[in-house]
Amino acid sequence: MGALLAVATVVNLVVGQAANAAAPAERAPGGWYTELPTALKVCDNAPWNGGPSTAPADSIVVPAGNNQGFDFGQAGKTYWFAPGTHTLGDGEYSKITPESNSVFVGAPGAVLDGMNLNHYAFAGPASNVRIAYLEIRNFGVGDKDNNNEGVINHNAGDGWTMEYLYAHHNDGAAVFLGSTNTIRHSCLKDNGQYGISMYKDQVEGDSAIKDLVVHNNEIVGNNQDDWEAEIEGCGCTGGVKFWDVEGATVTENYVHDNLSVGLWADTNNIDFLFDSNWIEHNESVGLWYEISYNATISRNVFRENAWVSGNENLGSPAPAIYISESGGDARLAGDTSGSTDLNINNNYFEDNFSGVSIFENTNRFCNSNGNTSKSYCTPFVAPTLIPEPYDDDYLDPINATHPCYTSIANEPYRSDCRWHSRNVKVFDNEFRFDQSNVPCAGTYCGAQALYATGANNLPWMPYTVAEIQNSVMFTNGNSFHDNTYVGDWKFAKGWGETISWNSWRSAPYNQEAGSTLNGATEPPPVPNALDVDTATLEGSVGQWSAWYGSAVQRAADAAHTGGYGLQIDVTEGGGWGVQLDNWPGFTVTPGGKEVTLWAKQGTPGISAATVSVLWRDADQQLLQTDEIPLDGLSAEWQEFTAQLTAPSAAATVMLQVKSSNGGAGDSLHLDDIVVGDPAA
Repeated sequence: MGALLAVATVVNLVVGQAANAAAPAERAPGGWYTELPTALKVCDNAPWNGGPSTAPADSIVVPAGNNQGFDFGQAGKTYWFAPGTHTLGDGEYSKITPESNSVFVGAPGAVLDGMNLNHYAFAGPASNVRIAYLEIRNFGVGDKDNNNEGVINHNAGDGWTMEYLYAHHNDGAAVFLGSTNTIRHSCLKDNGQYGISMYKDQVEGDSAIKDLVVHNNEIVGNNQDDWEAEIEGCGCTGGVKFWDVEGATVTENYVHDNLSVGLWADTNNIDFLFDSNWIEHNESVGLWYEISYNATISRNVFRENAWVSGNENLGSPAPAIYISESGGDARLAGDTSGSTDLNINNNYFEDNFSGVSIFENTNRFCNSNGNTSKSYCTPFVAPTLIPEPYDDDYLDPINATHPCYTSIANEPYRSDCRWHSRNVKVFDNEFRFDQSNVPCAGTYCGAQALYATGANNLPWMPYTVAEIQNSVMFTNGNSFHDNTYVGDWKFAKGWGETISWNSWRSAPYNQEAGSTLNGATEPPPVPNALDVDTATLEGSVGQWSAWYGSAVQRAADAAHTGGYGLQIDVTEGGGWGVQLDNWPGFTVTPGGKEVTLWAKQGTPGISAATVSVLWRDADQQLLQTDEIPLDGLSAEWQEFTAQLTAPSAAATVMLQVKSSNGGAGDSLHLDDIVVGDPAA
């Protein structure tokens, strides 16, 4: 496994009964496991057979056989299941309904079997229930039962602890979680929809579920019923699905070979820690964090994820980690994650379909039918629960009385009605990709991505795709840095178009400071001698100024990419010119340079112009002037490129744009202006 062989520290884990220490597990200098620890192979270790072989003192003995009618409803009691198979009769809704503060524990060999006759194993509103050392199987009636329902803790009761379980071949989710629940040391295998899921009714102004622990479980082979094929676009499958949770610790789990996503946190999840998990060979995304906030994803191993989904959907990356409309926000909790950013650090990635995708859908925001979580708003806008009735017409708001319609054009609603992909930090990771090992298809295989899509088709939407792309790429504080790359990586931006390593590190993207690709540690080529605003006009007009017969402005209509470009307005006939106003210009190094810019007519009057590139030495003496003709200008954007050589003594570069045609009132648009070292 390449760099996984490096060893830094040794830790001990516990599996099965608490007294049984696992063999030491080795970690790489980055903190991730170098090999899959034995302690994470919970299904092989069979800890559910480690329960008490005799009934604990004062416990109630549950004999093997048909336990229909047994009194399981005594509060504060311990129930000991004798060895053998236990059933609950043939009633469809026959189940165990605990009272609060009760314990259900199995002897070695104790099995609770639903025989595909009962929907649920444990249900009801009780709190502080413990279930341990049981094999629980075959719950769910008929074919593809229990959609979006749980077999164990069906009602998502609070304070439950579920441990040392083997829950397999159940329909729906094997386990449901409520607040202050723990699921640990369990094998959750081959269930119909999920290994673990959860749901509670929305709470106005708060999270529905709080304070979860998911620790040292093997979660494998779930979504046997292929619910995505049954309900197209449902987003309702995976190893684990978190929903509307504040505070979750997800550690030391082996999440593999699920027939969908591995770990999926969807809709207003806040403050998550994903640490020291081994996430491998899931058919779709390894870890998906969707319209959620504040997480730390650290010291995990991601291997061979999303091979199936990457081939099924060629229109977008199929990453190991998918950050979708999610990020950091200091207004929300960060105690569990340790941060109010969204940090992806000290992880190991090997031969996933692609790496990390940071994505935002322009049309997905509170009260938009582009948001599949229809009744949910962001935590910052009241009401957070969108009231009925709902308008399902895509072009309309879900509810026309909600402030994310009536006031969405004004702050703070314009900002707070969106889930933003922002403050996502990807650093100190190791990314390995060998295309010969991965069943690649399409253009995104082996890609990192920082992009946004959508359509400008909602008449009441105050956002544009260009604006959201600009935010995700440039202004939202998203950064990749200090990573190690091995292999043939590519990088996606904007709509998802891929660019090279050097372009990714160059202006205006400026990613991967301190990172290396295939061992290269030399500083990157200077991507652009111009500053960002002079190159892109996104923050200001930069150094551009009128020279003669002209005026300059930063204009949205002049944007090629992002939200703004340079508009040159002709103020009088007889010729015009503009130039940079920072004489003697921008610092530059000698040698080969590539000058590129995009241009189009603002009005039809200007058909040609010239860009002059002036090179000066350290004494501000002009060494050389190169001319780049902009001929055949039209109303469509055109890219103009010139390969130039800065003189050996060049220290600064100055630009001028001039033309002899066009009259007062005519205009020319320029954007994405680069004077840089050629990208690899």
